[in-house]
Amino acid sequence: MIRVPKRHAFTLIELLVVIAIIAILIGLLLPAVQKVREAAARMQCQNNLKQIGLAYHNYESAYSNFPPGGCDGRATPGAHQTCCNFNDQNAATKNAAGQQDDRTGFNWRYWILPYIEQENLFRVVSRSTLYATPVKVYYCPTRHTPQLIGGGTRCDYNGNAGTRFANGTPTVAPNTSNTSGMVDGVVINTYAGLMRLNMITDGTSNTLLIAEKWLHPSRYNTSGDGGNNEQAVNAGWDECVVRMGGGTFTYQYNGGQPAGPSAPSRTVDRTPRPDIEAPNVVNSSGAAVTIWNQSFGGPHTGGMTSVMCDGSVRTVRFGLDPNVWSAVCSRNGGETLGLD
Repeated sequence: MIRVPKRHAFTLIELLVVIAIIAILIGLLLPAVQKVREAAARMQCQNNLKQIGLAYHNYESAYSNFPPGGCDGRATPGAHQTCCNFNDQNAATKNAAGQQDDRTGFNWRYWILPYIEQENLFRVVSRSTLYATPVKVYYCPTRHTPQLIGGGTRCDYNGNAGTRFANGTPTVAPNTSNTSGMVDGVVINTYAGLMRLNMITDGTSNTLLIAEKWLHPSRYNTSGDGGNNEQAVNAGWDECVVRMGGGTFTYQYNGGQPAGPSAPSRTVDRTPRPDIEAPNVVNSSGAAVTIWNQSFGGPHTGGMTSVMCDGSVRTVRFGLDPNVWSAVCSRNGGETLGLD
């Protein structure tokens, strides 16, 4: 008679040891997987800005100037408005008749649509369709997938308005916010006229064109931030469209956590900073308080993704010298400082 060896099952202690080993391995692998995902997202973000930079230059090749930056206002014969967006009071009537409304004041993101393979969206008649169609190139994948926020599209990339930017009530009359001879950015108010390559006297490789906007993670998918509360293509002339690189910014800060009414104030220079340091101000009930910050920043580790005026994509490290950043954001200051 053949004896069959008796099989012993795992003891409870052995099973717990195996589970513990598996948990440790997962714990070791998870950061590596997250790093791979972030590296892929950063690469896609860089590619987005590369496409935007190429679109800018293709537009310039076609028209001999960069696309309009955007402006607040109303189409003729409506009374001029200083805030917010560019409206055609006859848009609904025109759209119903199959005609595209007046979009003269739409910002740079609208005008480059044909150069990022979005010709059909550029020519769409219905404003509601335009507003409800996310453009993948305009979304940083580290923050979120292309989606509607508050019923409309958004963009994670803003134009460089220079070292001075007057937000609020830019008008048709010349002033420091819209007169091209009095501003030093590359993306300028549509009322200021046209931006041409020969106006970038500091050199296209030394001057910022477009970069990621500074936005707290709690505001990624909400409309509660002043720089993320309007349509991607028609945001008038404010922090939804452009940011600046000069001066300082003061806000209530609580180490990245919600900053209530009693939180201390913090004043920082406008060099790029991580998103976790962006304004996250709340009221006594814990509801988000709308803040309009004018700085660039980003969600990536170590630095912000940007594209220069020559089309080159650069990572701008956090903690950059303020004088260097101010020089990079100025197109015509004659500075010798650069990112390298």
